[in-house]
Amino acid sequence: TDLDIVEEYQIPNKNTPLHLLNSEFVFDGAVELVQNLELLQQRLWPENHYRELNIIYKGEKNADKMKKSLKKHQRKLTEIAQTYIENDAGNYIAQRSREAFQAVMDYFDGILEADRIHTLIEPAIMIQRMLSKAKEIFDNHIHVDSYECTEKDGILANIRSFAVFDYLKSILTSGEDGYAINSGVLCAADFGAPQKRNRFVIMGIKKSISEVVFLPSKKVKDGRYRTVRDAICDLEHVPPVYDLADDEEGIPLKAKEQLSPLAKQLRDSDILKNHIITKTTDVAMARFKALNQGQNFHSLNDSLKTNTYTDVKRTQNTIYLRLNYEEPSGTVINVRKSMWIHPTLDRAISIREAARLQTFPDSFVFCGSKDKQYQQVGNAVPPIMAKAIAKQLATTLGKKLREAEQENG
Repeated sequence: TDLDIVEEYQIPNKNTPLHLLNSEFVFDGAVELVQNLELLQQRLWPENHYRELNIIYKGEKNADKMKKSLKKHQRKLTEIAQTYIENDAGNYIAQRSREAFQAVMDYFDGILEADRIHTLIEPAIMIQRMLSKAKEIFDNHIHVDSYECTEKDGILANIRSFAVFDYLKSILTSGEDGYAINSGVLCAADFGAPQKRNRFVIMGIKKSISEVVFLPSKKVKDGRYRTVRDAICDLEHVPPVYDLADDEEGIPLKAKEQLSPLAKQLRDSDILKNHIITKTTDVAMARFKALNQGQNFHSLNDSLKTNTYTDVKRTQNTIYLRLNYEEPSGTVINVRKSMWIHPTLDRAISIREAARLQTFPDSFVFCGSKDKQYQQVGNAVPPIMAKAIAKQLATTLGKKLREAEQENG
């Protein structure tokens, strides 16, 4: 078991309280229930049932959004509700489930106002979240030292936890035949990417090859990072396409002078593929036009923030971000979902432009749906940083190879 491995390799660990249920929702038998896998499975809703009701629950801070969700999901909710309303079981969870789905049906029947739904479905939602967490403890064989219920914190599972890195390092470095390990945070901008993307990197090599392993050194040491302009300015006047069908042949690129060194490196094809964007709604376009370089959703007037996000104040700073030509970008994720905006044009960043920020050359073509292409780009390690890591490892391996050749004559 994991606990045996922790003890054998003396992996640092600690007791961590995992919160299961707030005190206001605690009921008789709840602590015993979370320790009984068979009962958990009986009381836990199917995932799609929970998902449908949770969509409504999450919309409580935006009345219009909640009403739209109720209308959109009415058919599914009505079908699901009958299962719980007709269940006459006397246990507490069945009662709360009936109340929750009955509240939704009462709204559909015009008996209940939308602003009262949240209060009536919250106990059932909170209990289902507790059951789901408790089942994950069983599914993942997590060691629980104890369960407790307090007036302040509600129900807690005191679990034994450790950092994944400590776990791997303790096992991999053990014994003479183990690995030499080094780790640290690398910033893509330090290796020539026009993007401040920090990633925790672990490098390991057999001790029989080298007793030490080094992370690659920074290539940019004076702070003069490459910028968004360096990466995508040469594509500013290349009209993007909207549909995958229009990207099959790609866009012919004319020769262009006065390219930045980075653009010269990345512009390695006469045909530009993946220069695709999504069509912009009227609401999004109004926001695009209102934002200057470096500004984001929080820079908008209140009138332009409505009817999109459940809690406007908690919206991340990367949402509706208009890139600044004169700086590196932030971490490239799925820029379609984040609605990143071109520095000077009132349109979204294309897949190819996001790929340029990651330092993928134009000859590297992404496949799949638009969203999958955006996601592939966002998930990737910048090739320019990956190359620096590979070269560092190659240097160590090459040194060992040369030593072996000299020993063998």
